Amino acid sequence: MFELVYELLLILGGIAMVAIGIAIKEQSTGSRILNVVVGLGFFGYGFYLMFLAPVGSRYTIFFYAFILPILLIVRAVKARKEAREQAAAHQFAGAPQPGQFAPSAPAQSGQGWPAPQGQPAPYGQAPQGQPGQAPHQPGHPAPQAPYGQPAPQGQYGQPQGQYGQPQAQPGHPNA
Repeated sequence: MFELVYELLLILGGIAMVAIGIAIKEQSTGSRILNVVVGLGFFGYGFYLMFLAPVGSRYTIFFYAFILPILLIVRAVKARKEAREQAAAHQFAGAPQPGQFAPSAPAQSGQGWPAPQGQPAPYGQAPQGQPGQAPHQPGHPAPQAPYGQPAPQGQYGQPQGQYGQPQAQPGHPNA
C-alpha cells in the first residue's frame, strides 16, 4: 500500500514540477530548467517503479525526497509573487504622488523635464542649470530662481532680467 502511494507521489510531484517549470515565466532560466529536470527525474523514477520494475522487487522508500520538490515549488511561487509585486510597484511609481501634479495638469507649465544638454530649452522656458554650467546662455532667458532664493547673478555681479539684460536698480542711471 505504501509503495503505491510513494509511486503516485513521485509521478504527481514530477508532473507538478514540470508544469511549474514551464508555466511560471517569472523565475530565472536556471530555476526553470532545474524544475523541469528534477520533475522529469521524479516522474521517470515513479513511472519505472510503478510499471517497469519487476513484480515483488523491494526498494527503500525515502519520503525525504519530497522535500526538494516542495522547496522548488515554493521558490517558484515566491518568484512569481515577487515579480507581481514589483510590477505593481512600478505601476504605482508611475502615478503622481500626493502633492505632485500630473504631467498634463494645467497648473504646471512646460514639459516637466529639462532639455537635454547641448540643446536649447523650449520657447518660454528657462534653461535648467546644471552643475558646472554657466547660469546664462546668450539668446535664452535667464534661469529663474526658486521661491525664496536669491536671483542668479549675471556678468559682473549684476542681477539678470528676463532677457539677460541687467535689471534696473534703484539709484542706477538706467532706472
